[in-house]
Amino acid sequence: MQFNMTLPGLEEVNITKSEEVEGALLLHITVPKKAQRCPLCGERTSRIHDYRTQKIQHLKVFERTSYLFYRKRRYVCPCGKRFLEPVFLHF
Repeated sequence: MQFNMTLPGLEEVNITKSEEVEGALLLHITVPKKAQRCPLCGERTSRIHDYRTQKIQHLKVFERTSYLFYRKRRYVCPCGKRFLEPVFLHF
């Protein structure tokens, strides 16, 4: 499925994949990568530790239930702290 439209709350994300499964719309999304500040020491880092996928129920799109599969990043700081990237999306 391909479409060129903006979905509510998803203006600043990248939709990497969209599919329809059993009448539900599944959107796989990521946020553009940028350096983050460590909450422990305040140092800036862009080194990624790993990714986690979170399933989030979103608004109905064309009368179909929609789910977001958000691939969130976990960063690692030189001080050893691992932390999630802060994302302020309006799901």
